[in-house]
Amino acid sequence: MNGRGRRLILTFIAMDAPRLLTIMGSGETTATMVPVHRTVFARFPERPVVAVLDTPYGFQENADELTARAVSYFRTSLPMAEVTVASLRSSRESAAGREQALETLRRADVIFAGPGSPSYALRVWAATPVPAILKAKALAGALTMASAASITLGRFSLPVYEIYKVGNDPHWLDGLDVLAVHGIRAVVVPHWNNAEGGTHDTSRCWLGLRRFDALAATLPPGITVLGVDEHTACLLDFTGDRFAVAGKGTVTVLSGGSETVLGPGETAPLDHLRSRAGSRRPAAPTEPLTVAQAAGFAAAFDAALGAGETAAALDAILSLEDAHERWPPAEAAAAHDALRTMATRLAAALSARGLDGGEWAAAVEALVAVRSRARDDGRWDDADTIRRALALLAVEVRDTPQGTVWDSAHGD
Repeated sequence: MNGRGRRLILTFIAMDAPRLLTIMGSGETTATMVPVHRTVFARFPERPVVAVLDTPYGFQENADELTARAVSYFRTSLPMAEVTVASLRSSRESAAGREQALETLRRADVIFAGPGSPSYALRVWAATPVPAILKAKALAGALTMASAASITLGRFSLPVYEIYKVGNDPHWLDGLDVLAVHGIRAVVVPHWNNAEGGTHDTSRCWLGLRRFDALAATLPPGITVLGVDEHTACLLDFTGDRFAVAGKGTVTVLSGGSETVLGPGETAPLDHLRSRAGSRRPAAPTEPLTVAQAAGFAAAFDAALGAGETAAALDAILSLEDAHERWPPAEAAAAHDALRTMATRLAAALSARGLDGGEWAAAVEALVAVRSRARDDGRWDDADTIRRALALLAVEVRDTPQGTVWDSAHGD
């Protein structure tokens, strides 16, 4: 495919896909939030697939029960969506189970995650493609993150259990910074109006106003605080560049020394969530364009693979391989994860169906070329993954002093 064709694919995907991020303070599987979920699902032209991501509560003894409850909720209260489960409960998940969960997330239209421990979720997701997948879904698709899961979305995350239950001094953890892909540098605080303490203040996600204000004062300049009440949702529509409040409570925005409180049915421009600090508290830089580029290449690959267009799928792989050479190392690492996944998926898909000799040879040559560049760059994990992918196509690769050669049992 030529460059013009590639641009057309990426432009179509960017225009066609919803770009929604819904933050729920609590009550994510109650009747109150049914209209909110319906609003999200209605943005898809066909029946959307929602993936329940179980990591935040994966350590709990009742994890099976929580998953079953979420699946039942969507099937009975929201039958307009198809529900699946992306099970990634611990970092000890088998390689096969991990890849299955990641594939479920990639293919879902909506990713949903909710209660549990934000710090546990961050540990499990570290060094996996999950953060990149969540960012890609925020760029083209929909994320619905509630309670503990919502805390991970910001530049920093609140380790609520460690502070409230264990007694650690109040502190921040590094978050996934998903909101930054749309220029929002923030921390998300669900359960903003919690009142379970009775005789003591448990607002601000159980920290209480005094401790939370002291902790918020330690945030770097340019970070917005987004507080979401219980049984309340904040719907961020990146296509319309606005956010709306639904449910029973309010959404509080603290930015640049000012406070804005919005109630149910109220809307505001997304710029209200971006830093308004001025010269005293300059806004942090937005997420680099590379995140959007990676999401675009991955989306183009998914579309091509789904349509059985081998050449277009290869083009997406080669385009990402070319583009990432100019990226900073931290962002290039995410591209390497995507490349390994794309190569494996392509080989698996091609091995399952018959190909003519020319199409088969083009696929092999392209994958061998990507592997050779990975070896030249010292990216041995990438090279090994592509070698295994080629084995699915009955191709044996040998590295010789004269270069890489390959043999095949293919009949042509």
